[in-house]
Amino acid sequence: MNEEIKDYCLDTYKFFYEKKFSELSSNGSQDLSRQKEFEVAAQKYAIKHTIIDGMKIYPNQVAALWHAIYEAHIYRKSGIKDLNVIQNVISADQSWKKSSGHAFEEMIKELATLAMGKYPIEFILQKDLNTLIKAGELSNEPRDISWLKEQVKGNIFDLYIIYTRQNKKFCFGCVQCKTSIRDRVTRDREPSIHAMESCFWSIVFVLDGDYLKNPKFQNMVNGGTKEFPENGWHGMYDVSGVYNIGRIYPLDLDFKVLRKHSKKAAEDWMKRRQWFKNDWTPE
Repeated sequence: MNEEIKDYCLDTYKFFYEKKFSELSSNGSQDLSRQKEFEVAAQKYAIKHTIIDGMKIYPNQVAALWHAIYEAHIYRKSGIKDLNVIQNVISADQSWKKSSGHAFEEMIKELATLAMGKYPIEFILQKDLNTLIKAGELSNEPRDISWLKEQVKGNIFDLYIIYTRQNKKFCFGCVQCKTSIRDRVTRDREPSIHAMESCFWSIVFVLDGDYLKNPKFQNMVNGGTKEFPENGWHGMYDVSGVYNIGRIYPLDLDFKVLRKHSKKAAEDWMKRRQWFKNDWTPE
């Protein structure tokens, strides 16, 4: 029965997908973005109608139908029929995303701290901030400690920035590390705004800044538009070193720009904390 359902779903999904895609592209549009839209619409159409028609033929095999449609969808996209191969690829991809993301955070932590030289600023991982909080080694005000605990509990930020003055440690900055500007950036903007409202320096590092050529992403960082009236971060640092637009800064190999901004942020945070809102700028 399962092989029969698989064959049915392969054929039916293919039929509905090609039917819908042909209808949508009949106007002759060759624009890549339009072709992508047609593909997504045709996929949804094929999934919906394959399951509806399939339930009429195999009313007691809904779960098997859905699983077979999943395989049919993967096959159309990849040409792979073996589900074990598909699962191995998915597992490898998930492993890469997790490992590469953590590696990028570690890299930024080490290079940024190294760039500070003798200046008493350190970039630390979330787990290290948690250790400082539990040991009572932060000299921030109680309201800061309470806010930072909430961020750690929710895994909101990737790194934090510590400034040591007269042997007292202060956490004054929150950092996000993104391998791609598109990767969850819309969701990451909101907690960054909350950090700025709480008078913390909020910055983000981006490895692949290709999407920054899109004005929408530039506006998400810099603000000043109807959709994004306020800036999303105090600064975005483009590791690829390509973009230099408003609060988007190209990052050189020795992190000179970051060192300059970090010093200014630490000094202003200590002297004029109440004014350290979203409009603060290191320039």
